[in-house]
Amino acid sequence: MFTKDISPDKKRLVLGMMSGTSCDGISCALIEVQGLREEKKIKFIGHLQYPYPKEIKEKIFQVYPPNSFRAKDLVRLHHLIGEVFSEAGLELLDKLNIKKEELFAISAQGPILYHDPPSEENNYKGAHMEIGESAVIADRLETITIMDLRAADIAGGGHGAPLSVYVDYILFKDNNINRAVQNIGGIANVTFLPKDISWDSLKSFDCGPGNILIDYGVRYFTKGKWEYDPDGSIARKGKIDKEILSYLLNHPYIKREPPKTTGRELFGEEFFREVLKMAEKRNLSPEDIIATLTAFTVEAIAYNYEKFYPKGYELQEVILGGGGTYNKTMVEWLKKRLYPVNVKTHEDFGIPNDAREAVTWAVLADEMLFGIPNNVPSASGAKYPVLGGKISLPPLKK
Repeated sequence: MFTKDISPDKKRLVLGMMSGTSCDGISCALIEVQGLREEKKIKFIGHLQYPYPKEIKEKIFQVYPPNSFRAKDLVRLHHLIGEVFSEAGLELLDKLNIKKEELFAISAQGPILYHDPPSEENNYKGAHMEIGESAVIADRLETITIMDLRAADIAGGGHGAPLSVYVDYILFKDNNINRAVQNIGGIANVTFLPKDISWDSLKSFDCGPGNILIDYGVRYFTKGKWEYDPDGSIARKGKIDKEILSYLLNHPYIKREPPKTTGRELFGEEFFREVLKMAEKRNLSPEDIIATLTAFTVEAIAYNYEKFYPKGYELQEVILGGGGTYNKTMVEWLKKRLYPVNVKTHEDFGIPNDAREAVTWAVLADEMLFGIPNNVPSASGAKYPVLGGKISLPPLKK
């Protein structure tokens, strides 16, 4: 591999960068790692949130379904995203007073153009595409760069997700507590960690929408002035429509057994427009619609816990991460819905809530570079372990 002269026991700096489903910007996290697999030690160094410039964000949304676009526009955006990621990474290094020469590796996920999970129908194998040119990042930061971590898992028969389960196990497995690790980004995904779970029997999957439908609603009703529901203040003013909520919870995806993954393709703009039509017929206010969509996220999470948490175990603790942790209304409703389960956040364990996915990508790339498979087949549905990630090498000379 690319680490023949480096001992895995040596401390090394890895930069992780993530553009999530909500597409607010780039989450950057720098970590120090040592060791591999269960013996891995992870030290959080620092992070920042790098918002997309308005014109870049507009270009990204122009290539999301159901829009059509020219190949030239996609190609140019692909390289432009690489430049933006480079700028974000350099800003974090400058903030932390770290030289790019000190980095061991960079790992990044660009905006997901389309996620198309495998299906039994016609024995479809699945596909996935992200945008953002890793060679640009490798050149600008002069460091080996890994992107497109999901492709190998899909080639091996999996969904290409969730990949966070690998790091959830390393960070949060506890021999005395039955846990669930819940990320609430654009999509809500969970990892179940009963106290005596083994590596080869981990279960992790997407519960359904996280913030994505709420964000669509807020942008629509504020005409783009707001991007999300700050502190959940809009939802708090509304009234949940139980009829629409019941309809949403009957969506086939919510009840589907794992492994399962989803994204903007299913719970995106078209889905929001359908909800909007139903809400207008019932004369709901914008606040009522946002409240109902927030409740949909909460109830979908709770349903999946009740239905799919491993039999014979009582869930005791949930660890929340992702942007949804800043939605006070959502967190409050989730705590009430899950009571008496103890609800914590990643920050209780020394990791900023909005840096968690970037930390995950950094760890996964580090494992792969040492020849360690970084997917979990029991969670993704892959037939075998794989080395996920495509490598771009830095320039020999500059």
